[in-house]
Amino acid sequence: MSAYNFEVLRFLRKERSLTIEALAKMSGVSFAVISKLERNQTNPGLEIVKQLSSALHISASELIAMAEVKSYEVRGQDAYDSDGFHFERVVYNNAKIITVTGMAGKSLSHPEAHEDDTEIVFVREGRVKLTLPTGEVVLKKGESIQFDALFSHTYEALKGCELIIVHIRKEKRF
Repeated sequence: MSAYNFEVLRFLRKERSLTIEALAKMSGVSFAVISKLERNQTNPGLEIVKQLSSALHISASELIAMAEVKSYEVRGQDAYDSDGFHFERVVYNNAKIITVTGMAGKSLSHPEAHEDDTEIVFVREGRVKLTLPTGEVVLKKGESIQFDALFSHTYEALKGCELIIVHIRKEKRF
């Protein structure tokens, strides 16, 4: 099994509403080579990766990372406390999964930690008030919310709470 699977090219091409012909013209890589790559029948050299990634408006390293085949990746957690909240977190290249427990009445905001991610918050126990630039939202057990984590936001535990927070890195758009 190859360590790379360039079938991802098909996804990237279609996401940009390109035909194989159009990508070939934009990149200077032949139709036949792109077709073989999309069917995982060959792997490109670095020059072809550079040409394709440039045409797709991503870096060569991003294209290689997307094509890299990993059967699995195991990571350990780290844990820390901040302002009356306890965090346990697992970090991958494209996502962070965080469990948070907070004591009633405690509030937390760390704008320096906000990244250009999509954030999903799921309340497993208790109630939490989330203050966003667009207003306040109170979530109770079983409810969730998704928002742009880049913008300032504050958590306030209205009742002892347990949250699952997922940060997903946004794809770079061209």
